[in-house]
Amino acid sequence: MSPIIAVHNGALALPSAPRIRRNREYDPFADLYNRFWGNEYHSCATPILERLLLSRLKPGQTVLDVCCGTGTFAADLVSRGFEVTGIDASAQMLRHARRNAKGAKFVTADVRDFNLNHRFHAAFSVFESLNHVPDAEGLQQAFRSVRQHLRPRGAFLFDLVGPATYRRNWNTTHAIVEDDLVCGMRMNFEESTGMATCDVTIMETPPMWQRRDFTVRQTCHDRTTVQNALSEAGFGNPTLYSARDLGMPASLGSDRTFYLVTA
Repeated sequence: MSPIIAVHNGALALPSAPRIRRNREYDPFADLYNRFWGNEYHSCATPILERLLLSRLKPGQTVLDVCCGTGTFAADLVSRGFEVTGIDASAQMLRHARRNAKGAKFVTADVRDFNLNHRFHAAFSVFESLNHVPDAEGLQQAFRSVRQHLRPRGAFLFDLVGPATYRRNWNTTHAIVEDDLVCGMRMNFEESTGMATCDVTIMETPPMWQRRDFTVRQTCHDRTTVQNALSEAGFGNPTLYSARDLGMPASLGSDRTFYLVTA
């Protein structure tokens, strides 16, 4: 079926492009994530964030936390005197972020399509959040959206993990057993497509145990794809840093790269 084209005062009005469907995969994962994930990474990544990004800034300046999750980093930056705004596609993750990082602002938005009507001194996206962007086009859209929110020469720091991490961590199973919940995770990485999936089953709320099932996905983006997407979005050449060279332990830093670019 052909798209409908309206005519207004003799001029053709083409249908607007469909907006990106917000990624809600982390909504059912939010409570579990807030309880069990992120603290070890935060302690290891904070010195890197300080060295590569925060050292460029002064207290009181504005920082955009891209894919901010439950607000762990936002809370830290607020305590240092920065004015922080976080965006995340998961409204349930932000429910925790507002409790964890009082003083920060949070907006529910997909990184590929957001508009805050504000330009920031710097931005960051960590804990391989951008590996959740499914394809090269999405990366380009995300980078373009971030760049549009940066002041001239504003810095953007982000990290991504590579194939070695997926081979090691995403072809396995994992379980969490507590008095009030049991969680099983079955992970799989398809190297031919670069797609990684984590099928999660949760049994919770005893004594009437209730089951929930959902899937979280990531994509392994090679460096050429990332660099091309940055260039198409208008960023200059990135400076790349190995997380291991920056002092991150192998359990988190192996095949993890930090990218630093400026608008």
